[in-house]
Amino acid sequence: MVAMWALPMVAACVWGWTGCPSNAMLSLHSTLQSKQEQVVDDLVEKALARWPNVPAIAGWLKLNMQGDWLLTGPVPEGLTISHPRILNFMARNYGREADGRYYFQNGPQKAYVHLAYTPWVYRIHPLEHGALMLSTHTGLVCWPLGMYQDEQGRVLIEGEQGIGLLHSNDMDLLAKGLQESKGELIHQASWAVPEVDPDTLIAARTRLRRDKTTSTGQRTCTLKLLPIESSAVALRFQFNPNPEVNQQDPNS
Repeated sequence: MVAMWALPMVAACVWGWTGCPSNAMLSLHSTLQSKQEQVVDDLVEKALARWPNVPAIAGWLKLNMQGDWLLTGPVPEGLTISHPRILNFMARNYGREADGRYYFQNGPQKAYVHLAYTPWVYRIHPLEHGALMLSTHTGLVCWPLGMYQDEQGRVLIEGEQGIGLLHSNDMDLLAKGLQESKGELIHQASWAVPEVDPDTLIAARTRLRRDKTTSTGQRTCTLKLLPIESSAVALRFQFNPNPEVNQQDPNS
């Protein structure tokens, strides 16, 4: 008899297993209990230990240029994942392979993510004291390290997490810090990574949090807005926008 997983993790996952781990079926789950959410990442680790040979998949999940997760496989294609608890689960379990493929670790299964442009989408949050705070689409607060503009006028930010497209809704906010210096466009602004939990300062769709390796404080950053061709971004920053499951991958 085919049985649904009884683990609480299943309710938190975008992909759920039906039957035994060697025969995965994918389904969308939209409900969670708060107690289950608190331990879900621990359950991911336990699931990996219990089922270490689950095949990876590709072609089911996409990150668009607004930082939204979309289902693209044989489910309602183009369906945007919007449930806050699912978004937070995915945010905590989004990672990168050494070869530049990005993935969502859903329990024991790795789902490679198709990237519409970049592996990160950045948002800018104005703080009360006038500083700006930068965060990824997964809610990680970080420092800006560089800025680029492609041939279509889109701005890319190189943050501590990597290269990412600035969300189109934040272009006006960024423009306030732009100025010309010696024939070049530069962006100058005060940026901050607060010591307090950033989630207490800004209410975002995905919970804002700070990686323990990211330093806190406030600093003025002067960054050149450098030109870049969109076709060169993936190679320049070493990521694969169209990942596949390779034969040499474990469990492929």
